Amino acid sequence: MIKKIVLGLLLFVASVVYAEDTILIGETEIKLPQVEGFQSIGQSHFMYDIMLSFVPPTNELLDIKLQNSDIAAEVRGDEPQYNRYIVVQTYRPAKNRAVTDSEFTQLRNYLDTQYDDMTRAIQSKIDELSEKGSKAISDKYSVEMAFKVSENVPLETFYNEGQRFSAMHLMRTDVNVEGISEVVRTTMGLNVLHVKKKIIYLYVYEESDSESARDWVKSTSTSFSEAIIKQ
Repeated sequence: MIKKIVLGLLLFVASVVYAEDTILIGETEIKLPQVEGFQSIGQSHFMYDIMLSFVPPTNELLDIKLQNSDIAAEVRGDEPQYNRYIVVQTYRPAKNRAVTDSEFTQLRNYLDTQYDDMTRAIQSKIDELSEKGSKAISDKYSVEMAFKVSENVPLETFYNEGQRFSAMHLMRTDVNVEGISEVVRTTMGLNVLHVKKKIIYLYVYEESDSESARDWVKSTSTSFSEAIIKQ
């Protein structure tokens, strides 16, 4: 993800890393189990700033986990890969109230039956968000950057029971940095969780459209989701 300019920007943005064990949704604390090979980053990290610019106004960014190898590369002054990462968000309008089991069941059922249509319907919102996010990053860092999610294709719903809905997408993002264009293909797992009467959006990404990427996204989505729900 914009790997060619990340290293230079990190010279100007503090790269504070910390082990995040909990998130706060309203007044409710929820534990985030450790993910092997990953570590949470602080809000002053470049990747946190990038992601924040692309979060929908209905959502609130709570946590980002990067691979330990990428964090080690930053410390050495090498170029990080950022090809796998995990993002945690919540639904802002519901963060200060309890979401009942019945309400979450209705949400799961809606997602299950309307997911393909819903994904196509929100493409205009994705385009708008991409344009605004690109401008915000360009203005802040004085670097010409443009992102456009040109494809967002639902692949499968792989879990829809109890406290969790999980689906997988294939995304194509056209990235232009200072006139240099790149196409990034990403497999994304979207997991909607119901924990302590709160809504958690857990996104698991690998920048690849391979079969192994799909396997990793599905297995990581499943293991991390189940660990959060079990608390």
